[in-house]
Amino acid sequence: MKKLISLATMAISLYAQNINTTLESYMAAWNAHDKQKIETYYADDVIWYDLTYDTTLRGKSTVSKAITEAFLESIPDMYWVKSGDIFVSNNTIIYEWVYGGTADGKKFEIKGISTTSFKNGKIIAQKDYYHVK
Repeated sequence: MKKLISLATMAISLYAQNINTTLESYMAAWNAHDKQKIETYYADDVIWYDLTYDTTLRGKSTVSKAITEAFLESIPDMYWVKSGDIFVSNNTIIYEWVYGGTADGKKFEIKGISTTSFKNGKIIAQKDYYHVK
């Protein structure tokens, strides 16, 4: 019985590590400002929710276009990094982050939390929670 529990714990740990590694690669694509690479992480039926603007978008091309325009093209020196705790539950990772860059000649940083869910290595849902001052 102990061996089965140990194997199950190890499998869960490896799965959590894979989700975290995929998330890190996704964030690296953002930090490289690579729109084509960013889009490869989304499932065709991805759903993205932004609490600040109470907006839900659906579909790979719609989500990719909207969020890269909003968070990448409007902030040419943007960066997005994990900054705190990470929790993995089933196929979802919850993580703290900092997004920043320069807008209208002023440096800024926004702190937030996201939940990102995966299926077959692709993002099927992302929910972003942050506040813009």
